[in-house]
Parts: sequence; C-alpha cells; structure tokens
Amino acid sequence: MRDPYSIEAEHGLLGAMMLRPELIDTLSDDLSPESFYFPENAEVYRAVMALRRAGKSVDCLTVADQVNCLPNGDNALAYCAEIVKSTPSVASAGTYASIVRERSIDRALYDLGTQAMDIAHGDQDTQGKIAAIQAMAMAIDSGSGADEVVKASDVLIEQVEVWQERHDRHERGETLIGLSTGLTDLDEKLGGLQSEQLIIVAGRPAMGKTTLAMGFAIHAAVHQNKSALVVSLEMSKGQLLDRAIASEGKIPLGLMKRGTACESHGPELTAASHLIRKAKLFFADRSGATVGRVRSLARRHKMRYGLDLLVIDYLQLMEGEGGNRTEEVSGMSRGCKLLARELGIPVVLLSQLSRKCEERPNKRPVPSDLRESGAIEQDADVILFVYRDEIYHENSEQKGIAEIIVGKGRDVETGTVRAAFLGQYNRFENLAAGWKPEPVETPSKVTPLSSRYGKKERF
Repeated sequence: MRDPYSIEAEHGLLGAMMLRPELIDTLSDDLSPESFYFPENAEVYRAVMALRRAGKSVDCLTVADQVNCLPNGDNALAYCAEIVKSTPSVASAGTYASIVRERSIDRALYDLGTQAMDIAHGDQDTQGKIAAIQAMAMAIDSGSGADEVVKASDVLIEQVEVWQERHDRHERGETLIGLSTGLTDLDEKLGGLQSEQLIIVAGRPAMGKTTLAMGFAIHAAVHQNKSALVVSLEMSKGQLLDRAIASEGKIPLGLMKRGTACESHGPELTAASHLIRKAKLFFADRSGATVGRVRSLARRHKMRYGLDLLVIDYLQLMEGEGGNRTEEVSGMSRGCKLLARELGIPVVLLSQLSRKCEERPNKRPVPSDLRESGAIEQDADVILFVYRDEIYHENSEQKGIAEIIVGKGRDVETGTVRAAFLGQYNRFENLAAGWKPEPVETPSKVTPLSSRYGKKERF
C-alpha cells in the first residue's frame, strides 16, 4: 500500500521548474496548488505559476521572494535552495509531475469513499445519492476535484486572462461572447448563449418555443461545430429528427410526416441529412424524467462526447421529488441552474405559461406568467418569451413575424427582437433587411381601445 503523497516527487517537480522554467507550461498540466500534499510545496508552486503568468524570471531567488514566508515559518530562500540542490534529474520532471498528479487523485478517491459513505447513510432518495456521488467522481476524473475554497489571488490570475480575451475580442470587433443563436438581432441583444447560464424559453402552446430552442441546438451543432444535446420529455427521437431535417433543409414538415418529401424535396433532404449526420447533435427522449436523471444523462454524455449546449423540453413535464407542485417546480428549476454551473455550459429550459396572459387585452407575456412557480424567474439568467400576434388576431399585420421578448436578463437589457417565423419549415430566421415593426403595446400599459394600436412602442 503506497502513501497518498510523495515529498520526493513534489520536490523533484518544483526543482525542475526552477531549474528549467521553459518546462513549466508542460509540467503544470492538470496540476493546481491543491495537488501538493505539503503546504510549503503548494505555496512554492503557487509562486512559480504567479511568476510564470506575469512573464517574470523563475528561479530559486525570485520564487523565494514571491513566497516571502512559508506556512511553517521557515525561510523561503533556504527551502527553495534545498529543493533545487536535491533535484535528482530535470530529465525526469515529467515522471515527477505524473507521480504528484496520481497521489493527488489517490487522496481525492480516499475522500470520495468517506463522503460516499456519508451520502449512503443519508435521507436523500437513491437517485439523488447516485447523482451526488457521480458528480464527485466526475470532478476527480476531469481534474477539477480541487477544494471549493480558493485564494482570491489565484482567481485574479485566471481572471486577468479573461479580461485580456475580452479586450482582444473587442479590438477585433466581435461582440458575441457565447454560442450564437442563429438570429443576429438576438445575438446582439444577449451576446450569445453563455456558459453557466440557465435560459428559459417560454410561451403559450403553438407559439414556437420548441422550434426556437431546437434552432439554437441545430445552429450550434451544424454551423458552429459544437456538441448539443436535446432532451425531450414530449417528443420521440424520430420526431426530433424530422424537425431538425425540415428546419435545416427548409422542407415542409408536413411532407416529412406524410413521406412525400423524398419526391418533392429530394436534393434538400439529402443535403440536410448529410449536414445532420456530420453534426454533433444528440437526442434523448426521457418521458417523466427527474432533474436527477437528466443530470446523470448530461454528465455521462459530456464525458463521452463533450457537451456545449443542453436543451430540455420542457419543465412542466418533469417529475418532481416530494412536496407540493410549486415546491417541485422550484426544485427542478434550481437543479437545472446548478447543472448549468456544474457542466459550465448554457442550459436552455423550456417552460409553459399560465393562461393569465390570455386574460389581458395585450397578451404579450411577462415573467409573472411563468407557470407554477416564481422560483423559475429567480433561477433564470435569461428569460425569453415567444409571442406571435397572428395566434390571437387572424387579420394581424404581423403574420409570419415572431416577437422574442427578453423578459429578464442578468447583464442584459430587456426588450424585444423580431424574427421571421417559417412554421412549415419549423424554423426561425433573421428578418429581411429594411423590415420595420408595426406599432405594438407593452403589457404594462393599458390604453383605450380606440388608441391602443395608434402609439409607437420603443424597446
């Protein structure tokens, strides 16, 4: 039985970094200060990486100066000098790094066993226990099993790189931060679908919320070469594929269902099938799934294929775990938000709206219309409502036009963007250049019927 640490390997690795700084970038892969068992060695490693990121010289003297004082009170210069002096061979630095990494994993697995026993004896349901243990195991496997508490200085070092990347992107004239939605005006409004965001797409039946969310997934997979997973609790895999092919090939969905698309749209069907076959677009039909099951599915998928975008259709069809329905929905929305943060990806969650919006003269939805729980509004980073005036007004002058209302956005201004809705093709598109919106009325304002459509709205 080997020890879960090796002071010789830790010293050999740190000594090689100080003797040959050009090796630091290679040797530091998948290592963090927490990978070191001894606090003094963790502090020396932290200093080495700080100097490296700052572009400064890395050697025994500069590292000791950066450390200043070791946790045990020893003189940093003497300690660093002893490490360098006792380094057996710089040529074996890669081996030392592997040993440090492996012993760190050994300690994490030992901790996992202890935590798993505590979870197993807890009151949580079985699926929840499995999901919790699975999450911890995945964190170890992905190299992210470090402590949750980190020094602000470590975060600062990483954040400087983020600031630089944002600056460089601005200099290039790029405004998009996350994944493109495929709709230019919506991208400009949101900055794209961003990592760790929970994006709620909501609307009354037949408004096109599933079409919009599917469009996000298709655009990410086909046109951005990203991995997108659509989990549907309502439609089968075959139905999802029909919609994807119809959207990408601009083939009437009705012809796809009747089986006549091969004759009338053969070239389009072939081209769309080819694009979908190459794309990293995945489907799962899990009727009655819980958040725990969706979480387990998404984790396994990310391990096997990678995952850049998750779409869940839809919230109200998920099964809760105890409590009344309001508490269940609150727990499910919170679980989806935590999943977005855990996986580091945008999660698009579809939601139904209550009938309250249809009782108002102006039927455009607002956040309070979200069905069954106010927690949905609280958990969401972005809320998108899909509204089509032609659903309520047969003679609407905005036929074929959809309003995508940004009802809430953290760091995003609320307002409305418009897109063309091609229902027969099951897709949204950018509006043609030069199109101007008709005057509309905001939900918060009540005006006389005689003048309701005579005022111009600003968004």
